[in-house]
Amino acid sequence: MMISLIILSLFSAQAVESECTMCLNDPKRMQQAGVVGHGPYLFFTSDSENITQHIKNKKLMWVETEHFRFGGELKSWKIPVKDKKPYLAELSEFAKAFPHLKPRKIKTLDPWMRIHLMAWRAENAYQQILGMFGWQEDPFASLPTEDIFIDAAENGWSETLKQHWLEAEKRKPGLPQWLGLGQYFGMPMKHEVLLLIKESDIAAIKRDYIGLLDSHPQRWHNDWRPFGENPVSRSMWFGLATEPEKIKHDRHLHNAMLHNVIINLFDAYMLYLYEAPVWMRVGLGHYFTQINDKRFNMYDLDEGSIEFSEDSKEWVKSIKTIVAKDDTHGFVNLSKMRSYGDIDFNAHVESWSKIVFMYQHSPEKFAQWILVLKNNPSATANLAAQRDALKVAYGWSFMRADEEWTTWVNSLVVPKK
Repeated sequence: MMISLIILSLFSAQAVESECTMCLNDPKRMQQAGVVGHGPYLFFTSDSENITQHIKNKKLMWVETEHFRFGGELKSWKIPVKDKKPYLAELSEFAKAFPHLKPRKIKTLDPWMRIHLMAWRAENAYQQILGMFGWQEDPFASLPTEDIFIDAAENGWSETLKQHWLEAEKRKPGLPQWLGLGQYFGMPMKHEVLLLIKESDIAAIKRDYIGLLDSHPQRWHNDWRPFGENPVSRSMWFGLATEPEKIKHDRHLHNAMLHNVIINLFDAYMLYLYEAPVWMRVGLGHYFTQINDKRFNMYDLDEGSIEFSEDSKEWVKSIKTIVAKDDTHGFVNLSKMRSYGDIDFNAHVESWSKIVFMYQHSPEKFAQWILVLKNNPSATANLAAQRDALKVAYGWSFMRADEEWTTWVNSLVVPKK
């Protein structure tokens, strides 16, 4: 990893050519679009150039924005007639970043447009979850830059960060005081996403870089091990290939990216010291994808698990049926779950509905609930930590929370088709 850090330092001084048809390497166009560049840069457990060469895929595109680094190979995709209206609305907003686009004339998304659109969508999600967690302005923006963390990893982790902390850093109220906290929702470096097509490519990336022998979508915590010491957080990564997941629709890929980026942001919030509760992670992921497009859901698997077979496009109807049959898990049982294998279809739907309920009941209490849980000094999200956070933010026991949630579910109206 030390070699990669040195490489990144060299990258920052290089002008990188790109064949991007969206940016055209025009500094003014890139600045207006919020595009930082097209690499090369540190990525996953290596860097963007190494990954391109390793899987011998010259079609890989790389895009860096304010909070994300994307890599990917994406095919051109024709917008179906039935999806024309939502795409026109989205592309009209997207064109504010790329004014040369004429949304009404766009019938096909080309590869460069798609990866820029994915990065733009990720940035929108970043701002949405920031607001959902109670921040009108980014509280992490004044924290150490990536260069400072790189310097710390090379020249003394604690000493370098402490010096910056004491001399320059001004933290917003509510942020924890641990040294590793960084600008990217709490992480030292930008969030990373890799969107591939071929099963063989994602399988090779997972096998050769992190030793996992499957081609399933993967979230990963990239860390540093400065001077052979204990690992410290660097960034959060997500990667998938569309072919093995049977992803053909652009909104399907959007939801897959969104689900996993949101979970990574939740885990990263206030720095990745421990995983957030499993039920809350999937619930928050589903919260965003259900708003985006109800047709495409993603279900996390434990390593070695078989593909999740149940699904529904009418989640309000599903949760009302689950409650009517008294087939719920409840806050206590959800909070005890430690792996994705514990979460059956009912638990997925219930987790989603509980996140929706908790946020709609009180956005302010929701933000406090998340903050208390993530700032837990015991560095755990176990049952006791979840009970305490619920009590502090909402003043509820688990039983009271279930009662309030059940009343809310019964008041829901199933949307008409």
